[in-house]
Parts: sequence; C-alpha cells; structure tokens
Amino acid sequence: MRFLWRAVRVLLVVLGILTVVVLGAAGGIFAALPTIAEHVPLVLSRVTMTDGARTVEMQGMVHLAEPRFYRDVTDLVAERRRAGWLVFYEEVRPEPGDDAKAGTAEVMKRLGAEWSPESGEHPYVMLSSLLGDGLVLQDNRALLGPPGPDERNVDITLSDLLSALPPADADDPMVDLAAARDEFATLPPWIQVRLRAAVRIGLSLAASGSWLHAGLPEGLTLKREAKVAQAIQDEAGRNILILYGQAHIPAIRDRLLQAGKGWSVVRTMGVRAM
Repeated sequence: MRFLWRAVRVLLVVLGILTVVVLGAAGGIFAALPTIAEHVPLVLSRVTMTDGARTVEMQGMVHLAEPRFYRDVTDLVAERRRAGWLVFYEEVRPEPGDDAKAGTAEVMKRLGAEWSPESGEHPYVMLSSLLGDGLVLQDNRALLGPPGPDERNVDITLSDLLSALPPADADDPMVDLAAARDEFATLPPWIQVRLRAAVRIGLSLAASGSWLHAGLPEGLTLKREAKVAQAIQDEAGRNILILYGQAHIPAIRDRLLQAGKGWSVVRTMGVRAM
C-alpha cells in the first residue's frame, strides 16, 4: 500500500513536468486523458464458484465508488439473504478497549500516509478529490441491511493488523493526506481533471493485474485470505456471498481451487465501480 501513497506525492511533484509536456509534442495525449479514462473504467470482479454441492459468489469491493455500484451490491446482498445465503464481509474492527482512531492513524502511518483523527475526515474521503466528484465511501451497514446470523464479519482485528504490519520507515517521507488534498485543490481546474483521469487509469490497470496484490504487505493479504477460505470450508452445505477488497478476490479463488475439495469457477464477470 505504501506505493499508493507515494503515487499521490509523485503526481503532485511531477506537476511541473506535466505542464511542460502539455506544451510539447505529447500535449495531445495529456489533453485526452479524460477521454481515455472513460474507456478504461475501474471494473471489479464478481466470481461465482461451486464445489458441486453449493455456490460461493465473491464480489470485489473498493472503498470509494459511484453510488450506482453500491446500489447494485446492496440489491445483490438483499437477494442472496432472502434466498438463505450467508454473507461474509471485510471490515477490520478494533477489539474492546482499543482506541480505534489512534489505531487507524498508526495503520496509515505504517502504510506511508500521515492522517490525523482530529481532521474529522475519513482518510479515503481525503483522497476522493484525486478521483473525481460524486464518489461515496463504502458503508457496510447500508450494504448489508439489518444485522442477523446470516451476515458475518470475516476479517482480522485492528490489533492483529498492527502486529502483522512492519513498523513505519523513518527514512521514507510520508504523504500528508490533508496537505496533498489542499495542494491538489490549488491546481488549475483543467489540470485537476487530467490528473484525476490519470489516477483513475492507474487504479483501473492495478485492479486488473496481480501486481497490486504482490505489492501489499502480507499483513494485509495472506492472513485475511486464509481466514476467508477457512470460513468457507467450515460452512459446508451453505451458499455464501463474499464482499471483499478487489485485490483479495483472485487469492481467495486460488486458495479454494488448490484446496482439493472439488472447487471450480462457474462464471467471472466485471462490475463497473467508477
């Protein structure tokens, strides 16, 4: 994840270079970035698998997306719950007695980002201006509907996450999220539009490749994916819908395929998030 925060910093640092580029031979490409971005949407995976007796459906998620994406997921969850499916979802939660805000700030620090709980803004909301207008933050309670025994948080705790992440690198400058947002806001609108397009193109390409997963700390990947795969195996005979970060979906799929329990992929489709 650290390289994602670096990308924010790099986008702002190279602003001068981009300004020169737009005046040169490559100016047409820079000007066309918004149009290119429309043809490279952020598409998340919906993977359906079976072991011959039951069905597991996995929907890749992202923290910020267009409202219509979350409406689609909300409808999917409601439909599956009515049919008697279990719903597993991703949500790192503090344990009783933990300081959630301080813990979140420490997680962000270890990922290379500086965020103050006193800001009153969610870290991803601070970054939303780099992606565009009209995006909303993922709200699990709104997606899942009324709490019940058929929906379950299958994720590690905040303390587990902190223990799995390496300490912050004192020699590696952190990205100040508030400063990055404020600096971006000072840019001319025509440059903001094109930088947003560049970020969206990068996210879209990352979501479709395995290198994003490989670049994440193991504390964010292996332990959580193993937990989901085991939870699936423990619920023999139950159909399950899983809402989990896009980077985790291929890894969970591969764990099931390699488990030797007769799992196979029935269908893979894409759902546009932004």
